[in-house]
Amino acid sequence: MEQDVQLLSEQIDRLLANMRRLVDENARLKAALSNSQASNADLRERMADARSRVEFALSRLPADIPDAS
Repeated sequence: MEQDVQLLSEQIDRLLANMRRLVDENARLKAALSNSQASNADLRERMADARSRVEFALSRLPADIPDAS
């Protein structure tokens, strides 16, 4: 009986250690996801700005370019 209690106690300790490890890993993953999302939002904003500048530059080009031949 004492051996069963000891075995159960060891299993509980392992489960608690695994749970703590998973909680820590989950927190790290959430932080990494948040950083990635912020980075992606920044990149999307920069791409939209660049797209606007390119579209503006294209709108200023003459519509008809004379043939050089």
